[in-house]
Amino acid sequence: MSDDIRIRFGRRLRQLRTAAGVSQEKLGELSGLHRAFVSMVERGERNVTIATVEKLARGLKCRMADLMPDAEDG
Repeated sequence: MSDDIRIRFGRRLRQLRTAAGVSQEKLGELSGLHRAFVSMVERGERNVTIATVEKLARGLKCRMADLMPDAEDG
């Protein structure tokens, strides 16, 4: 059974954020989101909208598609 998409998305977000050397607080600032929200997304506790995906991608200076985990990642 694959992990919930929220877990996989959060894992991918954390992977890209840490690779970029950006803290959760900084990503929140860059994305216009609260640091606590970013943390909850990374833990799979929040479901994100497509608008939030766009904000996170802009904050990380990546494509929205880069944040999408593959189905096999579960």
